[in-house]
Amino acid sequence: MSNSTIALLLFIGVVVFLLTVIIYTIAHDDKKKLQRSGSFASMVAFHDMQSKEKQNAVEIIIEKQAQKKWESDESGKRKNQNREEANQDN
Repeated sequence: MSNSTIALLLFIGVVVFLLTVIIYTIAHDDKKKLQRSGSFASMVAFHDMQSKEKQNAVEIIIEKQAQKKWESDESGKRKNQNREEANQDN
């Protein structure tokens, strides 16, 4: 075999490999979304196994984190509204 034939076969092999990786990634993307829902179910089961005191503590922490996220989302919306108003004035 000549060097050009070997190079062509190597190139075809790399292309086939890359296509395989891309197709595999696309095909298994939906399964990753389903796995997230499974982790939610396991979190609920773990929560239910804890004592009432621990359940309340976890709920308080989650509520505080949600409040912080909500406040940061609200401040981001306000900033965007202020920018839009400033752009409309110009």
